[in-house]
Amino acid sequence: MPRLPLEASGTSGMKAALNAVPQLGTSDGWWAEGYTGMNGWIIPEAPPDVDADAADAEQLYRLLEQEVVPLFYDLDERRVPTGWVQRMKHALAQAGQRFTARRMLQDYVCNHYLPILTGAPLPDDPPTAGYRS
Repeated sequence: MPRLPLEASGTSGMKAALNAVPQLGTSDGWWAEGYTGMNGWIIPEAPPDVDADAADAEQLYRLLEQEVVPLFYDLDERRVPTGWVQRMKHALAQAGQRFTARRMLQDYVCNHYLPILTGAPLPDDPPTAGYRS
């Protein structure tokens, strides 16, 4: 998984969510906006004075061992992992509602094309939000 803030855009995660795949990742790219608490898991950002790779690895293994894997194998009497299925449903619903080509075009038009046409300065140009030195 990429180190914050180096996620490109996350379209593969969006596509997976549209196939009902719960996500597990850092709060970067699309997942920073897409995570709801019910559609997957998020690895919290490491404090600035800590080795980010080691902290991310520790959180990843903790989540896998304590939450992700147990939820996947928690079967009801019909041998269905109902908690996992609920996460799948939330992943699909969230991605299908929020990450569409229509929304992408609206965002580009409203946030970039129209301001350029009117001569307004672009927000955060060059992009600096979320970057740690």
